[in-house]
Amino acid sequence: MNKIKLNIQGNQIKLDFNHHFANLAKINENLNQGAAQNYQKQGLTYIDVPEIVGITGACENVDTLFKTQNRLDLPLFFTQTGQLSLEQALQSFPGVFTVIHSGRDEVKEDKRHLRQFRLTEEEFDCSLATPKMTRSTYNEGKMFDLLLAHVQSTIQSMIARILKDNKAILRKTYKRDTTELEHVSKANFLKISYEDAVIALQQNGYPQVTFGDDLKARHEAKIIDLLNAKNKFQLPVFITHYPQEIKFFNMKVFTKDPRVVLSADLILPLAGEAVGSAVREHNYKKLNHRLITSTMFKLHTQRGGKYQDFAWYLDIIKNKRTNPHAGYGVGNERVLQYIFGETDVRNVSLFSLLNKQTKDWDKTRYGQSAIVAKDKKYILLTIGKTKNKKILLPYIRKLTGSPKFVLHATRKTQKFLKGHGINTNLVHKISQIGQNPNIADLLHRRVFDIIINIPTSGKIRSGKEFTDGKLIRKAAIDMGIHLITSTEVAAMTINHLAKTEVTAQGNGRMTEDIKQYASPVLL
Repeated sequence: MNKIKLNIQGNQIKLDFNHHFANLAKINENLNQGAAQNYQKQGLTYIDVPEIVGITGACENVDTLFKTQNRLDLPLFFTQTGQLSLEQALQSFPGVFTVIHSGRDEVKEDKRHLRQFRLTEEEFDCSLATPKMTRSTYNEGKMFDLLLAHVQSTIQSMIARILKDNKAILRKTYKRDTTELEHVSKANFLKISYEDAVIALQQNGYPQVTFGDDLKARHEAKIIDLLNAKNKFQLPVFITHYPQEIKFFNMKVFTKDPRVVLSADLILPLAGEAVGSAVREHNYKKLNHRLITSTMFKLHTQRGGKYQDFAWYLDIIKNKRTNPHAGYGVGNERVLQYIFGETDVRNVSLFSLLNKQTKDWDKTRYGQSAIVAKDKKYILLTIGKTKNKKILLPYIRKLTGSPKFVLHATRKTQKFLKGHGINTNLVHKISQIGQNPNIADLLHRRVFDIIINIPTSGKIRSGKEFTDGKLIRKAAIDMGIHLITSTEVAAMTINHLAKTEVTAQGNGRMTEDIKQYASPVLL
């Protein structure tokens, strides 16, 4: 903890931890001041945005969302972006910005990836163009040029503000060439289209790269080198017009080339991608089509999400409550990495440095989340005969008064229970392929703790034919999920669950008690 080793542009530098932390905190403060000054100059309004959100707080990758546990058992996440919230705010203002604490549930932190970082975001509409544009005079090309200008001015304002107070520290303590930073703070950034970047890579050591690939850090670094080959100082590079398939659903498809969207990533020397930006789609029909055909939406619905989760956003666009607009997000730590000339982003992250003391992310704490987690039991109900539904109704009703139990049910069971005032989450049978949430996917993700599957016939029949019931029972046994196929046993088990106080201490006893009632079933 006393010393921290940095790798500044290939030079090893050892600094006192506290000294480096103090320098980083001051420079980070200046970075935020520089951005805020730039936005105030443009007449933008600061907006606080929610950081515990639904699925619309995701970016392209729903698999890296941090899930947040809550009493209501709602699908909530720690936000990755404030973009859609800022787009909401454009109903009231022509231009807005925010700074959020973004979270990515990465497998691990490394030289390029952080689990927690600061994201500076801006959204602005076409009325801020010069001359002003309206919906009827809107020009997507001019809007895209304006977007790149906004990104450049923000980055340059950050750099200039940092240099104003910290030039000597960067030069003397970190051996950073501040002349280069001064040049970058004033010069126009370079640009290359994604397609031209792919061609350049194919001709310079990466023949396997093809149109549609997501460019890696090494590819971006190569583009920086190629475009700056004749420059004294390396300038940042905009890579523009990415294929629509690899970008977020609300990025506007380029009218002149429908293969691509009006997007741009800003690549910084040493640090790599620091900004993601795009013109937003303002045509409702096109936006709706892009959403329902996106990979993100497919994953969302496969896991139980619904189209209605995006309805509020689609409604804003459909009813033209905002002007055509554009926006971007700046990864603050990537900019800091460039400012310092540091090869490891963790060394310029205040969050990562603080964690060196707290060790909150230490792997030795694996599995201890139960210390603070509120225990819940997820129960699947699929009950064949109405007679058996009526028998189990008073027992199931006992579970509904407790937030500790979350009930899922197939359509007929759900309809019966709903008719008697009991709400359950609808799930679709395994055979109902394409209808989500599907039991097959939920079983694969081990959502259920207990499965109550009462066959319509009342008996477990042998045979080669695999009905939905057999598939459910087989999956439960294969995965070690508690399975109940008898109405009598189901009644005893539910009654016992309702009486049992679920605590961290009593949880083990409850599991053993369930085993007394839930006997293994042979198919």
